[in-house]
Amino acid sequence: MISNMLRFSPSLFEGLDEVFAPSFSTVTPRRNQQPYYPQVNMGVTDKSVEIYLFAPGMNADELDVTLEKNLLSISGNREADELDDNESLSRRERFIGKFKRTIALPETVDPDKTEAIYRDGILHINVAKKEEVRPHQIKVNV
Repeated sequence: MISNMLRFSPSLFEGLDEVFAPSFSTVTPRRNQQPYYPQVNMGVTDKSVEIYLFAPGMNADELDVTLEKNLLSISGNREADELDDNESLSRRERFIGKFKRTIALPETVDPDKTEAIYRDGILHINVAKKEEVRPHQIKVNV
Protein backbone atom coordinates (compact mmCIF):
# COMPACT_ATOMS: atom_id res chain seq x y z
CA MET A 1 0.00 0.00 0.00
CA ILE A 2 2.80 2.41 0.86
CA SER A 3 4.43 1.97 -2.56
CA ASN A 4 1.11 2.93 -4.17
CA MET A 5 1.19 6.25 -2.29
CA LEU A 6 4.34 7.23 -4.16
CA ARG A 7 2.47 7.17 -7.47
CA PHE A 8 0.72 10.28 -8.69
CA SER A 9 -2.85 9.93 -9.88
CA PRO A 10 -4.81 12.42 -11.97
CA SER A 11 -6.87 14.81 -9.92
CA LEU A 12 -10.55 14.06 -9.63
CA PHE A 13 -11.31 17.73 -10.20
CA GLU A 14 -8.97 18.30 -13.14
CA GLY A 15 -10.67 20.41 -15.76
CA LEU A 16 -13.32 21.87 -13.44
CA ASP A 17 -11.54 25.25 -13.59
CA GLU A 18 -12.23 25.39 -17.30
CA VAL A 19 -15.94 24.74 -16.69
CA PHE A 20 -16.20 27.59 -14.20
CA ALA A 21 -13.65 29.83 -15.95
CA PRO A 22 -14.17 29.42 -19.74
CA SER A 23 -11.36 30.13 -22.21
CA PHE A 24 -12.64 33.65 -22.92
CA SER A 25 -12.21 34.50 -19.23
CA THR A 26 -9.07 36.18 -17.87
CA VAL A 27 -8.70 33.41 -15.28
CA THR A 28 -5.81 31.06 -16.05
CA PRO A 29 -6.68 27.35 -15.77
CA ARG A 30 -5.06 25.88 -12.65
CA ARG A 31 -3.42 22.98 -14.43
CA ASN A 32 -1.09 25.42 -16.21
CA GLN A 33 0.04 26.97 -12.95
CA GLN A 34 2.89 25.43 -10.99
CA PRO A 35 2.33 24.81 -7.29
CA TYR A 36 4.42 26.95 -4.96
CA TYR A 37 4.82 24.18 -2.43
CA PRO A 38 5.94 20.55 -2.46
CA GLN A 39 3.31 17.90 -3.11
CA VAL A 40 2.27 15.50 -0.34
CA ASN A 41 0.94 11.96 -0.28
CA MET A 42 -0.52 10.49 2.93
CA GLY A 43 -1.78 7.06 3.86
CA VAL A 44 -2.86 5.18 6.96
CA THR A 45 -1.86 1.65 7.96
CA ASP A 46 -2.83 -0.43 11.01
CA LYS A 47 0.25 0.77 12.89
CA SER A 48 1.00 4.26 11.59
CA VAL A 49 0.27 7.25 9.41
CA GLU A 50 2.72 7.63 6.52
CA ILE A 51 3.40 11.01 4.92
CA TYR A 52 5.57 11.62 1.85
CA LEU A 53 6.61 15.17 0.91
CA PHE A 54 8.25 15.52 -2.51
CA ALA A 55 11.01 18.17 -2.36
CA PRO A 56 13.89 17.19 -4.65
CA GLY A 57 17.02 19.29 -4.59
CA MET A 58 16.60 20.43 -1.00
CA ASN A 59 18.82 19.60 1.96
CA ALA A 60 17.44 18.00 5.11
CA ASP A 61 18.55 21.00 7.19
CA GLU A 62 16.30 23.26 5.05
CA LEU A 63 13.20 21.36 6.24
CA ASP A 64 11.45 21.98 9.56
CA VAL A 65 9.01 19.34 10.81
CA THR A 66 6.86 19.86 13.92
CA LEU A 67 4.00 17.85 15.39
CA GLU A 68 1.73 19.52 17.91
CA LYS A 69 -1.26 17.51 19.13
CA ASN A 70 -2.48 16.08 15.82
CA LEU A 71 -1.24 18.87 13.48
CA LEU A 72 1.86 18.09 11.44
CA SER A 73 3.62 21.16 10.01
CA ILE A 74 6.35 20.96 7.39
CA SER A 75 8.06 24.14 6.31
CA GLY A 76 11.15 25.11 4.41
CA ASN A 77 12.74 27.47 1.97
CA ARG A 78 14.21 26.72 -1.44
CA GLU A 79 16.48 29.40 -2.80
CA ALA A 80 16.64 30.12 -6.53
CA ASP A 81 19.67 28.73 -8.32
CA GLU A 82 22.44 31.22 -8.94
CA LEU A 83 22.94 31.95 -12.64
CA ASP A 84 26.13 33.15 -14.27
CA ASP A 85 26.10 36.45 -16.14
CA ASN A 86 25.93 34.64 -19.50
CA GLU A 87 23.07 32.30 -18.41
CA SER A 88 19.33 32.94 -18.44
CA LEU A 89 16.23 30.85 -17.81
CA SER A 90 13.47 30.51 -20.36
CA ARG A 91 11.32 28.31 -18.12
CA ARG A 92 11.24 27.40 -14.42
CA GLU A 93 8.91 24.66 -13.19
CA ARG A 94 10.51 23.85 -9.85
CA PHE A 95 9.04 25.74 -6.91
CA ILE A 96 11.20 28.31 -5.14
CA GLY A 97 10.69 30.34 -2.00
CA LYS A 98 9.20 29.64 1.40
CA PHE A 99 6.49 27.06 1.96
CA LYS A 100 4.52 25.58 4.84
CA ARG A 101 2.24 22.56 4.73
CA THR A 102 0.00 21.76 7.71
CA ILE A 103 -1.71 18.38 7.77
CA ALA A 104 -4.36 17.29 10.26
CA LEU A 105 -3.63 13.77 11.47
CA PRO A 106 -6.06 11.39 13.18
CA GLU A 107 -6.45 11.84 16.94
CA THR A 108 -5.06 8.33 17.42
CA VAL A 109 -1.43 9.20 16.58
CA ASP A 110 1.38 9.06 19.15
CA PRO A 111 3.54 12.21 18.74
CA ASP A 112 6.36 10.64 20.78
CA LYS A 113 6.81 7.91 18.17
CA THR A 114 7.46 9.99 15.06
CA GLU A 115 10.31 9.46 12.62
CA ALA A 116 11.33 11.61 9.64
CA ILE A 117 13.79 10.50 6.95
CA TYR A 118 14.83 12.59 3.93
CA ARG A 119 16.33 10.61 1.07
CA ASP A 120 16.43 11.03 -2.70
CA GLY A 121 14.29 14.18 -2.58
CA ILE A 122 11.47 12.58 -0.60
CA LEU A 123 10.75 13.36 3.05
CA HIS A 124 9.13 10.29 4.62
CA ILE A 125 7.42 10.88 7.97
CA ASN A 126 6.14 7.91 9.95
CA VAL A 127 3.81 8.75 12.85
CA ALA A 128 2.92 5.69 14.94
CA LYS A 129 -0.59 5.13 16.23
CA LYS A 130 -1.24 4.80 19.96
CA GLU A 131 -0.91 1.23 21.16
CA GLU A 132 -4.46 1.09 22.55
CA VAL A 133 -6.08 1.88 19.19
CA ARG A 134 -4.15 -0.64 17.12
CA PRO A 135 -6.04 -3.77 16.12
CA HIS A 136 -5.28 -6.73 18.39
CA GLN A 137 -5.60 -10.36 17.40
CA ILE A 138 -7.63 -12.36 19.91
CA LYS A 139 -6.84 -16.03 20.10
CA VAL A 140 -9.85 -18.33 20.28
CA ASN A 141 -9.31 -21.19 22.74
CA VAL A 142 -10.97 -24.55 22.35
